[in-house]
Amino acid sequence: MANHLTPTPDGSGPAYRTAGPDDGDPLVLLTAPQDPAAGWAPVLDALARGRRVYTPDLAGPGGGDRPAPLMRDDLLRFLDALGLDRVDLIGHSTGALVALLAARAAPHRVVRLVLADLPPALPREPPAPPGRITTATLLVNGAADPAGQVPDARTLAIPADGRPVHEAAPAEFATAVEAFLDEVPDSELARRWLAVSAITQTGDSQWWDADPPAGPLTADDVSDQMGWLVFDDEDLDPADRVRVALGLMDLLGAHPLLAGQIHMTHLGPRGPLPLDVLWDGYRRRLEAVHDHEAYPSSLWLDWFEDPRTAAPAFAAVLGDDRHLLLPGAPEPLARRARRVLEHSGPVGWAVKAETYRAAARVPALHHAVFRAVLRSYHDLYGGLDPVEGLALLDGLDLPPDTEHLAPLRRVLADGHRHHYASPQAWDAALDR
Repeated sequence: MANHLTPTPDGSGPAYRTAGPDDGDPLVLLTAPQDPAAGWAPVLDALARGRRVYTPDLAGPGGGDRPAPLMRDDLLRFLDALGLDRVDLIGHSTGALVALLAARAAPHRVVRLVLADLPPALPREPPAPPGRITTATLLVNGAADPAGQVPDARTLAIPADGRPVHEAAPAEFATAVEAFLDEVPDSELARRWLAVSAITQTGDSQWWDADPPAGPLTADDVSDQMGWLVFDDEDLDPADRVRVALGLMDLLGAHPLLAGQIHMTHLGPRGPLPLDVLWDGYRRRLEAVHDHEAYPSSLWLDWFEDPRTAAPAFAAVLGDDRHLLLPGAPEPLARRARRVLEHSGPVGWAVKAETYRAAARVPALHHAVFRAVLRSYHDLYGGLDPVEGLALLDGLDLPPDTEHLAPLRRVLADGHRHHYASPQAWDAALDR
């Protein structure tokens, strides 16, 4: 490993070490201030295989008393000084806290995050409230995300007998981390695709186009400019086109030229799309703690409102798994069911009724089933069987004063199937 004094001519940055090929993807290793960087030695050869590894000494001459937020700021300045725009971060102990804070402060700069032996408490950093980490994250040992900072982290436990996990079990740690770092998130694939067109992210919803005339872009600008080009890119295979499109939705949010383009391409001459990639991408995001608002919205507006795609899309994101909707269902499945149900109003009743009945077996989904029936009644493309709808409502454990429950019961008891077929019926039910 090569030693370097500082990355800045004035000597203001931390000393650091490097290993691995100069042209490898950058990987930054962070230790607790009291731990020497040499502690990474048992895993360094594996991690530096094909990667350019940096280990900055963020403790500085003051040793281990520096607050983690200050070390986070030093880390970001260190990346600036070396021109490292996008990096993978691996942190151990307090170094994991620093990595966590960096990923929160500048998520567009962190590709993947590995947190090893994360301490059980996060430092306070007023006045900004703690934010959630959306970067792909692997949590190895340590506290189980005490502050909810990494809601969708992948977790791994490796016996370490109280020692640093990368020293106690270097082979197992390196194998797991290498496999994790070799995965390219859809959002990163999308970033790389945008970078070919000289578009890079500079902050939250802030982008920069380096092509003349160079200037800043908003997320909507990027969507308008690039969203319709994904499926025309012959350099991408069909699966990667879908992944880039989904990654753009992750980065830019809901936009007609993103979600709508996926749907249109599926039905057009370039379709059908590789459905395993498409629906696996939707299911994973619908199960996440982090709310990817673009996905339930696109299901509703693009896939469910189109009679050509409503039934297969509903089956793919929930209907085919209805047999798993049982009391005690895993929370990720419950989250997916909740989001799909509440946006399934346009789906035909015959397509979704059995899934609604299955969801009604899960007490945690009762309110979502109610919302699904309510939206089925009110959606422009919706409709329901009033007898079956009323039977569903009768089986739900809901507070009697649940908003809209009483008028919904009245219109269904009177045999009405759809708000737009008899709008006066709802108004009358509200007055009763």
